[in-house]
Amino acid sequence: MRRCIELRRTARRASGTWYSSGVGGSRAVAYQNPVVAENCPDPGVLLDGGTYYMVSTTHVLPAFPIRTSTDLVNWTHTGSFVFTAENKPVWADDHFWAPELHRVGDRYIAYYTARHLRTNRLCIGAAVAPSPGGPYRDMGEPLISDQVAVLDPTFFRDDDGQPYLYWKADASPSSPSGPLCVQELSSDGLELLGTRSEVARNNRGWEGRLIEAPWIVKRRGMYYLFYSGGTYDTPSYALGVARSDSPIGGFQKRGDPVLRRGSRWKGPGHGSLVTLEGNDYILYHAWEGEQFRDIRQCLLDRVTWGDDGWPAINDGRPSESA
Repeated sequence: MRRCIELRRTARRASGTWYSSGVGGSRAVAYQNPVVAENCPDPGVLLDGGTYYMVSTTHVLPAFPIRTSTDLVNWTHTGSFVFTAENKPVWADDHFWAPELHRVGDRYIAYYTARHLRTNRLCIGAAVAPSPGGPYRDMGEPLISDQVAVLDPTFFRDDDGQPYLYWKADASPSSPSGPLCVQELSSDGLELLGTRSEVARNNRGWEGRLIEAPWIVKRRGMYYLFYSGGTYDTPSYALGVARSDSPIGGFQKRGDPVLRRGSRWKGPGHGSLVTLEGNDYILYHAWEGEQFRDIRQCLLDRVTWGDDGWPAINDGRPSESA
């Protein structure tokens, strides 16, 4: 994914309300959270050629709706999906979760989670397309299959050109605390190289029984690992952050969540960081009110950085604009 997203002449007017001219345009539009007021769990966003592409969890087919926007404000469902019954992965059944689109070379790769037909375990897959809107062709087998469930893949390319894949591995009898993992990728993004490393485990009280949903950014020579902790369908689900001077280990966590429940929005998590004209923002999902079996909507908030190098999101709560 291209991390840097251009948003010209942007100003904040009120909590959760933004005014934007869009990419290459001059018309100002206002919005407030949520930016997608429908079910949009685990949002992943790619900028390509002046258009933003968003995909999100669906669980069943058709999988991973493709939404587009020119300003991160007005999102349109294109009517396309990464997978339908016609091009679904031959190895996968359901549990189509946590997709992300990334440009790798001159192609686009959808990394995603799905349940294997034979083993019933969650695996990580990859599908390739000539354009971000598709059509996507799956590899034909999982990119990662393990003795435990693996999920929530995210792609990161370092300054030296080396690509990495990060993901979450479930707990096992020998490893009751399921880790976040990383491994080098081939230049085409379709093969794991070398050995995997663990980058984090759930060892903070607020994280509960698991951490998941990794996302990596590099800033001033440091690697920042954003992740979610807790149970996704509870109000205590939250976003955490850790940092290291290496992409493959040595991550030290900030003590408290960087984003947790507010009075309106509960269980914020699974965030994607983007940069808008020199400022950083995060797109993430959250539940509105107390109905945790309803829908997870997509919110947008500003990320700032303190003198100590740690990020902050608002006052640590989602925006609650009227």
